[in-house]
Amino acid sequence: MSPKPFGGNGGGSSEGGAGGQTTGGSSILGKLIGGQQTPGGKSKVPAYVSNELLERLRDTIVGLQRDPRVETPPVSLSSFVEAAIALAIEEAEEQHNGGRRYPPRPNAKLKTGPPIG
Repeated sequence: MSPKPFGGNGGGSSEGGAGGQTTGGSSILGKLIGGQQTPGGKSKVPAYVSNELLERLRDTIVGLQRDPRVETPPVSLSSFVEAAIALAIEEAEEQHNGGRRYPPRPNAKLKTGPPIG
């Protein structure tokens, strides 16, 4: 079952199709972009998002945490983002790779930095 950014999984650990714990466990995107990982470790995600999107994300987390109708609000911004990334990965694998996990990339690291253009 797919992890959810909030609700249904309590912000705790959940096995996902992205190959491991998706919330509260090891960093999914960190594994995808390289670097040394220790079991159960976490990594910062070297990604850029627009300021507007980041503010919407922060507002959403706080809004969900304050909304009494939300049974299980996100525990933190990190847990919300990690679960959302896992869902996006699962969707990409389903739509473009027959639901299978993509094989390990040949190079250890991806290029990072702000988007070009």
